[in-house]
Amino acid sequence: MAHQAHAIPWHTLTSNLVYLHRTPCNQGTTNLYLRKTKDPNQVKQIRHFVRGFARALSAYATIERTKYTPDPTPPDDLDEILISDAAVRKMAKTVLKYKTDDNWSFRGPSENTFTPPPSLPLDSILTPYERSAKSFVWNTMPGEGDMFPELRETCEQTKALLMYGEMDTLFRLAAHADVWFSRMWCEEGWANSHGFGLSKLLDSTLQSYIVLNVISLRPELYDRASRSAYIAKEKAARRTTYAEADYDYRLTAAYQGMLLSCTGVPYGFCSDAHTFPHREFFGVKRGMYRHNYSDTPFERWQKTHLGTQRVEELVCSAFKGVHVPGKGDVAAVINMLGSKGLPVELALQILATAEYEPVGRLPIRDDPFHAANAEELKKYISYCWKLLVRLEMLYKESVHGLTLDWEAEVSHALYRLFNMGGPSLFTNVFPEDHYYFSSVRPRILLAT
Repeated sequence: MAHQAHAIPWHTLTSNLVYLHRTPCNQGTTNLYLRKTKDPNQVKQIRHFVRGFARALSAYATIERTKYTPDPTPPDDLDEILISDAAVRKMAKTVLKYKTDDNWSFRGPSENTFTPPPSLPLDSILTPYERSAKSFVWNTMPGEGDMFPELRETCEQTKALLMYGEMDTLFRLAAHADVWFSRMWCEEGWANSHGFGLSKLLDSTLQSYIVLNVISLRPELYDRASRSAYIAKEKAARRTTYAEADYDYRLTAAYQGMLLSCTGVPYGFCSDAHTFPHREFFGVKRGMYRHNYSDTPFERWQKTHLGTQRVEELVCSAFKGVHVPGKGDVAAVINMLGSKGLPVELALQILATAEYEPVGRLPIRDDPFHAANAEELKKYISYCWKLLVRLEMLYKESVHGLTLDWEAEVSHALYRLFNMGGPSLFTNVFPEDHYYFSSVRPRILLAT
């Protein structure tokens, strides 16, 4: 069952999508496409989904907000430590990762995951200055020019606070008149266009949330028994000649594009803390995929061949032919070494020396909808929802009166993922809003 099925009309959206394998009219791209129909209600149905999604998110955020301090006070003393010791310890691995990642290149298949020792001083993770309001005030101060390194790092720190749910701290910062979260929203307004803002956390999470929920309602694309029954029925009705291997959600441009958006890094600067939770779930090392944020759907599909080949063929050259172990692989290797007479302790030492460490949380890598991954998939989808809710709460809390236009966000995600008939469809859905389809769109609205 799709997540939040009682509040979000997922079936309405899914019923308007049709799976087409290597369709010639779309340059051989496999995807879930908008179903062609003469039904005049189709536009209303898409509008119903978009607005239902926005209403559900807003309602859930209102309920979630009651779990935190009702009237947060902005810090009077800018040197006050706002981020607790417990929060620093909790975020340590993520903070040290974005601080030590090479912003110009990736380390390749041998990249190690750094685990901070328990005795690491807190000041070496986040300094007192970084834990205070002063850094947010100075680094988000309105002005002209580039998204400079200090602002990028404050943005990465804000992503970490959102990912770990440190909302009371963020609410106090949002209540301060000199803290501007809007300045961290999107790098596209800056001269250098390198640092990637909080909008990328929203984009990647929203795409993953939509794609995985849509696929969950199409069992013929991931469940063997459902696939066999579906194809037999379609062949009997002379509606398909596809083989069973052709029915696979991982072949779609929507799934592949989402995977690259969530886990891939662009060329140049890589302020990519927003990819950490997604890379952890999917089991993707930094640099396995490249992603261009600004392309239109077909440009993106053509440049990266999305929907025309398998996921394993999309990896960067440094990872071609490289085995990335999953959780199940480690147990298999230990059993294999045990069958040779080696004790478990020695097998573990061998794996540690060989840096043979599992990547990702899935027992079966590269197939989130495998039955063995059901529990982790459920947790991940729920976590994506929480991230979206936290973003909504943060911007709604801002003393500057900022709001996120979720109808625009969802519409833009549908357009990018499913190429829903081009902009003409959504100018009918929301004729007053034409900016969904440009690479730069004003998705934060200032209160009037």
